[in-house]
Amino acid sequence: MENQKKIRILDYPWHIAHQYEMGKFPFAKFFWLCQRIRPYNKSNRGDMIKNGMFELTPYYKEGEFDVAILHLDQGCIEDKILESGKGSLYAQLDKVIQDIPKIVLMHGTPYSPEKFPDPQVMIDKVKALVGDNYFLVNSHRAAEQWEIPNTKTIIHSMDKDELWDLPKKSRVVTVISPGGFDSYYDREFLAEVKTELAKRGIKHSHVPVDYVPKSFDKYRKYLGESLIYFNPTKESPMPRARTEAMFSGCCIVTTPWQDADTFIKHGENGFLVNRDVQEVADLCEKLIKDKEHTIKIGQAGKKTAEEIFNPERYQAEWQDYLHFVIEDYKKRNQNI
Repeated sequence: MENQKKIRILDYPWHIAHQYEMGKFPFAKFFWLCQRIRPYNKSNRGDMIKNGMFELTPYYKEGEFDVAILHLDQGCIEDKILESGKGSLYAQLDKVIQDIPKIVLMHGTPYSPEKFPDPQVMIDKVKALVGDNYFLVNSHRAAEQWEIPNTKTIIHSMDKDELWDLPKKSRVVTVISPGGFDSYYDREFLAEVKTELAKRGIKHSHVPVDYVPKSFDKYRKYLGESLIYFNPTKESPMPRARTEAMFSGCCIVTTPWQDADTFIKHGENGFLVNRDVQEVADLCEKLIKDKEHTIKIGQAGKKTAEEIFNPERYQAEWQDYLHFVIEDYKKRNQNI
């Protein structure tokens, strides 16, 4: 790889944990655009500028990059957000960048009933925003939902050695942001399960609400010591925290949406549950009582994670896709 020219990618901070894995690509050099809408700040993954994973660039200049990655989620596409909020970063860069291919990395799905009761309105709006750009998502179900031709799915990965599988404590943990996208994450379901578990004397910890880790080490220690990971989400495409929990040896109890039912085999490497509070509480209570068996299920889930969410597959898919995008863009724009 040292003798090959690296692909120069213009990007900007968005989903830091996701981009942390991308920053490891041996075939690419990432440049993060300096701007005030999504500025770079040192994260719990360390200073990724200082450690050489990304390089800050003060402006966009034609001829200096091979491809750009632009980010969207369902919180970007309201008109007022496109004009002055985080969606405006996409709108501005999409307009300015005209000499290289642009990959639109969509982090969400067309589900935001609080803002868009009719999902088709979201779909049509995103189609118009994407235009002729390349479109990439994180689950096969999300690709179907957005209805954009030639959508590419690349499912995330992580380094198994960066998560800690530790002796387990009899608790249930869920990792979801403390606010926003209530229906998307199904926070009501999460709250009801938490209440029911408390009635039964079972500890449930919502990170980062009940427990706020001060560092990545503290986070992976807490996750690694948790016996059960409960994922309540309705439309989150391949929740990253659930994958981290699998690598940490937690026993996964999850809703089946967004491809989860394609790799979680109920009762073998995790559990698929309906939106039923009593069902989830009964299952968690049973799993805590039979801790030894629950740990075995968690280990089977860990093995599945190592097979599916491995960096080698992830990097190979990205490398192939980047080469395809660059060559396809040249063909589209060559003078005939």
